[in-house]
Amino acid sequence: MELVERAREQRGQRRHQWINSLVLLAGVVLGGGSLLATALTLRTGQAELRTSRENVRTLQEGQVTERYTKAVEQLGSGRREVRAAAVYALERVAKDSPRDRLAIRDVLAVFVREHARPAPAAQRAQVPAAPTTDVAAAMAVMARRPADPPGAPQMDLHRIGVPFLRLTSPASLAGTDLAGSDLRGAHLDRVDLRGANLELVELLGAELPGANLRDANLRGADLTGVRFPGALLAGATFSDAVLTEAKLRGVDLRGADLRSANLRGVHATTQAHIRPSAKVDGTTKFGPDPSS
Repeated sequence: MELVERAREQRGQRRHQWINSLVLLAGVVLGGGSLLATALTLRTGQAELRTSRENVRTLQEGQVTERYTKAVEQLGSGRREVRAAAVYALERVAKDSPRDRLAIRDVLAVFVREHARPAPAAQRAQVPAAPTTDVAAAMAVMARRPADPPGAPQMDLHRIGVPFLRLTSPASLAGTDLAGSDLRGAHLDRVDLRGANLELVELLGAELPGANLRDANLRGADLTGVRFPGALLAGATFSDAVLTEAKLRGVDLRGADLRSANLRGVHATTQAHIRPSAKVDGTTKFGPDPSS
């Protein structure tokens, strides 16, 4: 009898263990299914999120393209106020779309070259005392744009006529090609002109307080009567430039090339002060201005 009872107990224990195993297996299967469903839901959600982001990006790019196209069209308007508004619209597009900044910079540069050509010498007296509002707006927008990426092509503003242009810091035309431009009477307060090409530029009577002209090219430039208080001219090239009656108080001329430059009648500095720091030779003209 004891053997029968023991066998019966063992069969009951095995049956209990088997039932427990089935319950555990069912829990594992159900738990795995739940995890799989969660993973599938998460993957689907991530895919939908990516799709949504791509749709938003496509929509935004389409809006940027539409704004850009409309602003460029308005630059060709016959009304000056519309052209000025288009300039500022392009500035907003550039802020919203960094990849379009260089293209917008170049569009504005073309606009200025087309609308601000130097006046012939016979018409200089008729030139207004300030650039037109649309041209002034374009110059200001280009000067306060974010720095161009490394390796970007030089901004092309050669042979523009913007006498009496006013730009104040923060403003940068560093590395810009301004060769042959008319900047007579311009006020460029602390403007960054490092490495700019200012060859044959007319700056007669201009004011450049605190301007940075390090390594700029001013070969043959007319700098008659220019005020340079506190300007950085280190490493700049002034070969064949005319600086008669220029005001050079507090300027940094270390390494500046003044060979063949005309420095007759300069103010607030002396030949003895210039020679030790700048590059001069027998062709550098010092002394009083014979025309005064």
